[in-house]
Amino acid sequence: MFQIARSGAVTFLQSRNFLGFKFLTHAFCTRLGGVSEGKFASLNMAVNQGDEEEKIRENWKILSRTFNIQEKSFRIMNQVHGDDVLVIGEEGAMASEGQVPACDACVTQCPEVALCIKTADCVPVFLLDPHRKVIGAVHAGWTGTALKVAAKVVDVMVQEFQCRPEDIQAAVGPSIGPCCYEVDSRVYLAMCDHYGSENFFRSSHRPGRWNLDLPRANCSQLLEKGLVKENIELSGHCTFCLSDLFFSHRRDKGETGRHVNFIMLKHEI
Repeated sequence: MFQIARSGAVTFLQSRNFLGFKFLTHAFCTRLGGVSEGKFASLNMAVNQGDEEEKIRENWKILSRTFNIQEKSFRIMNQVHGDDVLVIGEEGAMASEGQVPACDACVTQCPEVALCIKTADCVPVFLLDPHRKVIGAVHAGWTGTALKVAAKVVDVMVQEFQCRPEDIQAAVGPSIGPCCYEVDSRVYLAMCDHYGSENFFRSSHRPGRWNLDLPRANCSQLLEKGLVKENIELSGHCTFCLSDLFFSHRRDKGETGRHVNFIMLKHEI
């Protein structure tokens, strides 16, 4: 289980496995601590859901102040439920205003670049090689999970930065859990096509429906790539169940906000 922490008004979760690295900062934010109201209350970080833009701008300022990270350091993606992986080098460490890449995962060795994943049920996965000082951030809904986007990030870390899978630490953040994530035959067949005989489903009480365990499926990908089980930590929190802590696209029928989850390497002193 992740550790729940609070700084100012912002409540967030952290992986215990990551806390011992002084060169790293990370947070899986909850919905608590911002200025948005109503169905977006309160730390909504997404502009395209119907919330007031000035409130979202203030929420980003709150995040910046809370973690002492410059706003320009937060690197967001246009998440498209695919499997493209962006490698951020020194020349592109800071995106210019309005430049948002369309991808669902990114990797960097650059300090002071906060890789951001926005979620409201999908799985945020953070990867860290503490020896090479390389980080990765992954957005994995059912489509990305079926495409094994988390596994592809491990491949990029190995190929581009000579990371060793057995050195990589992983944190699988809060998402909709198998208790609440009922899917139809389209999702069932897509997952089975990519995972073969191994699957991550429970029988639903409704015919033609199954309950999918997305965190476990992503964990399986990482194990297949050579990560050590002890180096993978799952949050243990369901975004659908915990309405006081999390936004949930499914629970709230699409009318909800988005949390931000970020991981960043710090300049070593």
